[in-house]
Amino acid sequence: MLIEWQDHVQLDNGWYKTGHIEPTWNTDYKGLEYRKQPIKQDEIDVWRDQGYYNQSYSGVMRDSRAGVPEWCDAIGPALGMYNCGYVIYCMSTLDIMPTHVDHFETYERIFNKQRSEIVRTLIVLEDWKPGHYLEVAGKGYINWSAGDFVQWTPEVPHAASNIGRDPRWTLQVTGTLEP
Repeated sequence: MLIEWQDHVQLDNGWYKTGHIEPTWNTDYKGLEYRKQPIKQDEIDVWRDQGYYNQSYSGVMRDSRAGVPEWCDAIGPALGMYNCGYVIYCMSTLDIMPTHVDHFETYERIFNKQRSEIVRTLIVLEDWKPGHYLEVAGKGYINWSAGDFVQWTPEVPHAASNIGRDPRWTLQVTGTLEP
């Protein structure tokens, strides 16, 4: 699997890297069943205080426990990641996820890892479509190609939204960089 690393940005609260992985997947993920994961009320309250009054603060997802396509299993190791958990994530029109940092509570419990050991990689599964947006550490990303990715440490703030008409599909790979 061909990986091309691009930027590495060091921040006061962690780091993030960008790159590209050559797509080897098909669109079988579109036929799976997805569910909306609840957002903690205190997080929603913060967003509402900031002026976000949306009906939906996230998309729908399917994780490793529910079963993901077989091709997912090769991606984490290709990125140099261990103890991987996978989530396919779909944001429909008007789904937003305002700026936040991830909790990783489920991952910590399942894999018995500390927050400081964890990294997340978000891979876009399809080429960019109008209205799709990703932001990491205050930098906005659009016009991506299928296989572009961003990898970050736990304290890096990020956001995503879909104000377009087409679904926004991503694969989240959560893992560690050491076995």
